Amino acid sequence: MALAVILLCPVRAYSQKSSHAVELGIGGSAINHTRTMVTNFHQTPGGDYVFTLEEKQLYGGVSLYSAYEIKKWLYADVQGTLGLARYYESGSLKNGFSVLAGPGIQFRPFVRSEWLQPYLRLGVSYYRKSFPTFYFGRFEGDVTKEAVWKAEDAWNKGTTFDAKTYIPVTAGIGLVGWLSDRVGVRVGGDYMRSLGSKGANFAMGTAGLVFRLGGKSKKSEVIMPTEKIVEKVVEKEVVREVPVETIREVYKEVPFEKTLAELMDNVTFDFDKADITKESESVLDEVANVLKKFTDKKFMICGHTDARGSDSYNERLSEARAKAVRDALVKRGVPEDMLFHKGFGRRTALVPASADDDTRRGDRKVVIEQVTWEPLWNYLKTNN
Repeated sequence: MALAVILLCPVRAYSQKSSHAVELGIGGSAINHTRTMVTNFHQTPGGDYVFTLEEKQLYGGVSLYSAYEIKKWLYADVQGTLGLARYYESGSLKNGFSVLAGPGIQFRPFVRSEWLQPYLRLGVSYYRKSFPTFYFGRFEGDVTKEAVWKAEDAWNKGTTFDAKTYIPVTAGIGLVGWLSDRVGVRVGGDYMRSLGSKGANFAMGTAGLVFRLGGKSKKSEVIMPTEKIVEKVVEKEVVREVPVETIREVYKEVPFEKTLAELMDNVTFDFDKADITKESESVLDEVANVLKKFTDKKFMICGHTDARGSDSYNERLSEARAKAVRDALVKRGVPEDMLFHKGFGRRTALVPASADDDTRRGDRKVVIEQVTWEPLWNYLKTNN
């Protein structure tokens, strides 16, 4: 319980709308910490000395993890592991445990990578174990009382024993791979080096699940806002008086706040046709005038049908309606390279097929959306 509280410390007063991500994880660990025991030292009838060497290298544990995004390339974390180890003492096999916990800093240099995030980690930890570890000792039963044994491993050259509690510094590498915007997998390896001469040096590998809260979404977003246009309209007022004629010009600023969406609501089609209705022609004149003021922008013309008819038929019909609007706008002087058309069939129909024709007419429409994401526009143009 205490370890879980320590690991949750970085998760302070936190909101889902936070611009900084918080990562929480759980997993398993493999700890490379040598436990050596020499027993059963005796002399054979032939005069040889023999003994039994018992040695264990790895033991497992449960790991908890939390990290807080300071910058996109820099995270502060707290990691901890509860290990369960078996060791030899007095000739018998026993169960012990270890606790490892501490803060660290992660450097994630590949900031352009959203789904695969390798990192380097530096930290410091508190380590405590319940089992003894010896690298040097005397043989039990040695009548000479002079023979000794000594063991070494790759991490601890020349060590004779280590303390049960000490502070190691940590250096490691790892990788976080995201399966979705909020769930991922984390693997990593750390090397622990003791501060002082009595602690042991050892390595640890960890793998587990990571859950992400807050932060910027990893999913690409396409924002297609409607723009409001304000135009100045000049009105000329003519006042005539008898016998003198007076002409006075009056200038007024009239706000023109019709959006493209509002204009396109008035562009409709008859049932089962891709022909633009006569009453829609004047609306397209206004739409064209608006678009010609923004020739540096890109727009997608989306065709839609009502709910009647098959999917394949409605796909073709909506494509034809979108193309009809596009051709009408190009005919009115809108640059062709700023437009793209696409049919979506009846997928967005709001009115059921059983409704009357006048109601379903609202689903037979074409809308115009601005495309601000350049890679999306390039994809649409090259895969049309």
